[in-house]
Amino acid sequence: MASRYDKASRYSARMDPAGFYHWLLAARPNQLQFRRWEDARNVPFPGDPDRTGDTVGRLDDMAQHGIPWIVPVEFQSRPDPDMLGRMLIYMSSLWMALHPDEERGSRFQLGAAVVNLTGRGTVSRRMEWSPGDTTLEFRPVERNLEYESADELLAGVESGRWSRCLLVWVPLMAGADDPILIGRWKRLATTEPDSRRRADFAGLAQVFAELAGRKDIWCENLRGWNVEESTVVLEWMAEAEARGEARGEARGLITGARNTALRLGRKRFGPAPTAIEAAIRAITDLDRLELIAERALDATSWDDLLAAP
Repeated sequence: MASRYDKASRYSARMDPAGFYHWLLAARPNQLQFRRWEDARNVPFPGDPDRTGDTVGRLDDMAQHGIPWIVPVEFQSRPDPDMLGRMLIYMSSLWMALHPDEERGSRFQLGAAVVNLTGRGTVSRRMEWSPGDTTLEFRPVERNLEYESADELLAGVESGRWSRCLLVWVPLMAGADDPILIGRWKRLATTEPDSRRRADFAGLAQVFAELAGRKDIWCENLRGWNVEESTVVLEWMAEAEARGEARGEARGLITGARNTALRLGRKRFGPAPTAIEAAIRAITDLDRLELIAERALDATSWDDLLAAP
């Protein structure tokens, strides 16, 4: 299941596709034209067969008389060491499945982009074997947001070069824990005339700030900012809270079962040896812990008690 960071990334890219691709590929509007998102729902991404392929953009190369390209974008919370293989499989599948028109043999040019929300990725490869005179090179655009400058992105938005929708990525970037910079972010965000989109900016910024370990400072500085209109972001936040409560409840049940097993064991056999107590506290299987507690009346020793399957 896709994480909310992956969902938030894809949602953010789709807010202003042309503006997103211009920034992603460091291109001017007259260099490429975003046409549409290609329907790639029938092309599963390796390892994520249930994920919808909704960030495969069709771009026209305006410097080359509008030659059509498809450029899929993959977002990673942290770099995946297998991303090279997964991208190669995905791109070959896209090349086979998608066509720019109805002409027989018509094919897209292929590009690719990987956006690492944290960490530094190394997807690009050049494999050259001189004796066989063969070379394989894969060099997607790879953006490592943790190492990009929040100040530079804000300056680009301020100058009008970059879309306001890129503001959502700022909390992930270098320097984004500066209250003065967050103040600049807020001034730019308030220039967005669409109230729902302003709410999206704030909600998405808080989602990404959490991933970057900056949740407290961003939430504090965005206090009072209305995110009620951002229904999709509120839904993700509610899902995350529910998952957190479920995890907390499960941890509480496991802790209680451990304590019960140890308490009943002490009544039968006296204080638990250090190694035995450490072994019981290391068990995370609730069913097994409950079985150990049940056997406390029948076991003959701590070792016998811990031997419960």
